[in-house]
Amino acid sequence: MKRIGIVGPESSVTRILKVANHNSYNVEFIGFAYREDEREIETILQQNRSEVQGWLFSGPVTYALAEKYLEAHDTVAYVQSMGVGVYLCCLKIAYEHNIIMKRISIDYVENSVDDLNIEHLLQDVGIPTEEMFVKLYDRNYIPEDIVHFHLDLWQGGKVDAVITALSSVLNALQKKGVPVYHFTLAEQEIFQALLIITEKVNSAYFKSSQMCTIIIKIHNYEQIVDKMNSSYDVKLLELKLKEVLLGFCKVLDGCVIEEGMGVYKIISSRGVVQKEINRLRDTLENLEVKLRFEEAITAGIGFGNTLHIAEVNAYRALRNTTESKSSSIIIVRDDGKIIEDAGQEDETTYYFSSHNVELLGQLKKAKIGIKTYLKIKNAFQRLGGGALSITLLAAQLSVTERHVSRIINALDSVGLIEYVGEENVVGRGRPGKLYRLVIQNKDI
Repeated sequence: MKRIGIVGPESSVTRILKVANHNSYNVEFIGFAYREDEREIETILQQNRSEVQGWLFSGPVTYALAEKYLEAHDTVAYVQSMGVGVYLCCLKIAYEHNIIMKRISIDYVENSVDDLNIEHLLQDVGIPTEEMFVKLYDRNYIPEDIVHFHLDLWQGGKVDAVITALSSVLNALQKKGVPVYHFTLAEQEIFQALLIITEKVNSAYFKSSQMCTIIIKIHNYEQIVDKMNSSYDVKLLELKLKEVLLGFCKVLDGCVIEEGMGVYKIISSRGVVQKEINRLRDTLENLEVKLRFEEAITAGIGFGNTLHIAEVNAYRALRNTTESKSSSIIIVRDDGKIIEDAGQEDETTYYFSSHNVELLGQLKKAKIGIKTYLKIKNAFQRLGGGALSITLLAAQLSVTERHVSRIINALDSVGLIEYVGEENVVGRGRPGKLYRLVIQNKDI
């Protein structure tokens, strides 16, 4: 049975488990509560990652604090706050003190994934916020600063109660005798989150069990062989190649097949390969160093529900490595999405095709292929969606400025790119023109 770890303060984890036990999800939920400090999240994830197939965080704050410790292959969800938790806290305060307290201080993560606006939530139900104090902080917060914020207001007689998103703050203020409350999870919010993480884990399990084919190619292999003195040297080279690749296959629990002329096929599963992309990159570099190859070694990776589909996608990916000057590893997924520089900071994703008839018509008139356009679009989005120069675009795409200039002029002629100004240049030299992509948010 698949297992999902629930991470959060003990009270929240207990509440989530209670809701989970009242419903049937065909998965096992395991609680990983931190007792004192949110900084325990890092240890929880590192020590238990191999024991679960997914993580459910008790709220957007817990998720925001955990995000930097998550790995690319982690399957995660969090209990999304729809504002009900804030209302429940206010009701609880009113019930326990037998009055509606108008003077409250609240803390919350700034620019959290939910972008919750506390003041707007309270105004929506008619609770005045003139004497409401809100403390926003980022993920690198200092707990003591937040404790002092609330404590100074309470000791100064400016607030009657505190609502916090942090267990460390809750514990510290309780010891000082401050009436403090933790954000409350609504049952409907929990129920929805449990459905989401269960679906994600089941989907991830299906994808991880898909077939994966890796095609590794040593370019200009015939020329390498022709330079060798004897067939013995050729056989020795092939044995060394297999030695390195078999070591990698052992990690993947896969098999390697020699296709001939410097081409090798590795068969494994999608889930394993996704976790070992960086090891594949190291393997290719190891081949180049160990065998002193001056020629490029590239790999195309294909995913698919069947071995045939995975292999077709792998060869499609390999063809793209020939066109790419920057990426030695390219993935083609089962849905047609292409991933260049997988696992790297400058990872690029795009599709082979488009269903946007208007866009395709404009590209046809400009004589620009959809793949080229999507790479340009991805570069703009990766750099924030603002205006870019031809020099910067060329660097992002690893092509010449002359090549990019031709593409930009063609896209400009059909209204897909627009000139918006020039760069600020310090000293001598001509300022570069700045361009902006016109259709950035259209479905393709």
